[in-house]
Amino acid sequence: MELNDITDREYVVIRELLFRQSGISLGPGKKTLVVSRLFKRVQAHGLASFGDYFTALKTGAIPGELQAAIDLLTTNETYFFREPRHFSILEELVDRVPRRSVFRVWSAASSTGEEAYTIAMTLQELRRKGRSPDWEVRASDLNTRVLQQA
Repeated sequence: MELNDITDREYVVIRELLFRQSGISLGPGKKTLVVSRLFKRVQAHGLASFGDYFTALKTGAIPGELQAAIDLLTTNETYFFREPRHFSILEELVDRVPRRSVFRVWSAASSTGEEAYTIAMTLQELRRKGRSPDWEVRASDLNTRVLQQA
């Protein structure tokens, strides 16, 4: 099988499956990304085509493989103090919260957690300065591999 052996119909199938399972919407220009990230999985399972692989994903014929595919298709870009403007907004929001409450933040798509840790550091520093109530940060990601690392 060649790396470019994915039909337009097969690409539609994986796009729809990924969206249904994760909410991730792959644009039409991501076909090469899908092929490059999933090709080794097709080979590892000895399948003849991407179509066979996508059928196996849809039917659950290979236990755990759907999560493996999701892990491979998610992009995990994260670093400390990413998107500085967001932390300015966070400070503005914290300033409006009553000090007797608990300020809760959910970091979705947190990858290995650098942004979630940055949020916690920011909130703790604001708390130290008397500008923040008690706080909680929760982080999540669809990619089980990066969550284990976090």
